[in-house]
Amino acid sequence: MTTSVDQVMVSVTEGSLPQVLNDLREAGLVVDTVLEALGVVTGTVEVRAIPSLLQVPGVLDVERQWRVQLPPY
Repeated sequence: MTTSVDQVMVSVTEGSLPQVLNDLREAGLVVDTVLEALGVVTGTVEVRAIPSLLQVPGVLDVERQWRVQLPPY
């Protein structure tokens, strides 16, 4: 059985990024980019773990990044 993984963008409260990063990793996020000035972390996570990311203290929102594929494939 394959596991569905999505790219996500996580917004965090101002000034909480250093503490939140470890908690996000423990919740299953594989961090790609940390945009500290914007309070945003991007990465990949199993779809079923997205609710866990939302429960991390300091997380404002978790947005799935949709992919659009135009022909030719």
